[in-house]
Amino acid sequence: MRSHCLALALAASAALLATPTLADVATARQQVEAGQLDAAEATLRTHLAEQPADSEALFLLARVHAWQGQPEQALPLYDRLLRDEPENADYLLGQGQALLWAGRPQAALQPLERAATIAPDYAEVQQVIQQARAALTSPVTATAPIASAPAQRRHELEISARQDWLDNGFDDWRSQRLDYTSTQPEGLGWYGALLREQRFGEWDEGVEAGAVIPLDENWTLQPEVGYQPSPYFLPEWHADLRLQRRLPAGFLGAASVRRTEYETTRVDRLALAAERYWGAWRAGYTLNITDVANAGTPIGHDLALDYFYDGLSYAGLRLTAGEEEAVEEQRLITSDVRAVSLQGRHWLDSRWALTWELGHHEQGDYYTRRWLQLGLRHAF
Repeated sequence: MRSHCLALALAASAALLATPTLADVATARQQVEAGQLDAAEATLRTHLAEQPADSEALFLLARVHAWQGQPEQALPLYDRLLRDEPENADYLLGQGQALLWAGRPQAALQPLERAATIAPDYAEVQQVIQQARAALTSPVTATAPIASAPAQRRHELEISARQDWLDNGFDDWRSQRLDYTSTQPEGLGWYGALLREQRFGEWDEGVEAGAVIPLDENWTLQPEVGYQPSPYFLPEWHADLRLQRRLPAGFLGAASVRRTEYETTRVDRLALAAERYWGAWRAGYTLNITDVANAGTPIGHDLALDYFYDGLSYAGLRLTAGEEEAVEEQRLITSDVRAVSLQGRHWLDSRWALTWELGHHEQGDYYTRRWLQLGLRHAF
């Protein structure tokens, strides 16, 4: 009897000692749900001073730091957690999010892709991978779930040259571009380009500019304009407006309207697009419905498939079929098209990348065109 009472006393003492521990973490969760992040941080720090090895409290504190806009403070905690559990997909996801919100999307891809391998059906992992790739491949932004983290702005500059070879007696084409993009995972993105092209023995020069405006964590608006001051074969100007929606399970949906004004005609286009990101892959389809003034309504289809490797490097396939308008000297024509191309971007290190594209295009019975484009990209 005496030993039984002693056992009960010890169990009661243990329960009393455990209760504050459980209560501290539960209290911190309630404070997070109420948006009291500073209070949650204080609660967790007090608890961890007594229980420094509590992985549940460390994980919650790491997320609190990220939600407070302090992702750099979260990263040492994730390193500590992953030393003990390197295959924990939740920890890898949290580390990837913190790196993304710290303005390091390329570094974020490493833990995120590991998490995707460990838990291929983890929808949030796929979503954050999509955000990290988008933050580097185009000026599309991502938003943190509770509080935006101040992220470093990334700038990229690319110079490229392209050569097109045409048959049926058409002169070959040449073009050069200087592209600039500025992206930030939590903010406004913008981009621009200077371009010059040679066709039919004439050179045209122009400029392009656009922005990507995050409306909330799922919607983005992308306006774009282009202008050629004295065009011979390029349009005088174009204006494009794209609305994009992030969807569950790695899907994206988008619609855009575009007007292109030539000296002798006008072209309006509606494009409806869908994309899916999963693992190291991205697939996309676009339906183009074009209204050419006094020349009909051609419809075209574009398919895209990309494979990402070694972080942000990728190789992709593009297919085009249907009808399309084209400029022959100063005359706009519409014809059946078939096109296939391969393209990619290979990062030599965190700052320098090579870009490439080669393709084959059949413009009805008018000509067959083959091309090669090479570029050098620098991030700063």
